[in-house]
Amino acid sequence: MYGSLSFLSLLIGICIYLLFRDIKYLLLIKWIGNIDVSGTAFIHLNPSIISPYLIYNLPDMLWFLSGILLLRCIWAYNYKEQRNSIFGFYVIGIIVEISQLSKTIPGTFDILDLFFMGFGAFIEGLLYCIFIKRRIVWKRNG
Repeated sequence: MYGSLSFLSLLIGICIYLLFRDIKYLLLIKWIGNIDVSGTAFIHLNPSIISPYLIYNLPDMLWFLSGILLLRCIWAYNYKEQRNSIFGFYVIGIIVEISQLSKTIPGTFDILDLFFMGFGAFIEGLLYCIFIKRRIVWKRNG
């Protein structure tokens, strides 16, 4: 289940990025070079309060969520390793985002990316505690 949700989260994040953003600025396109891209997004959203969050911050949250779910899949039955690896993933995500300030890591630092990543991690952790961890405790005590 976690593997499927991880893949789905990653796929939705990629689709949002490719459909709603100008991909000529995509780092992969710059590395490959000599690829003629249109320079416009496939789907243009009408300007609104939520459209910038959908286009710029939601994909980062979904990619981060995908990583968390993948780690839950890998360490499904080893809860200590699962907790440690997810905590390490949080730290790496924060470091990568903050290091974009120094131009060491390609990308643009955005405090809202950190907020959305933290929000996604919080909601995933909350759902995990409510639906999965509680069930595990019930089975042990049952």
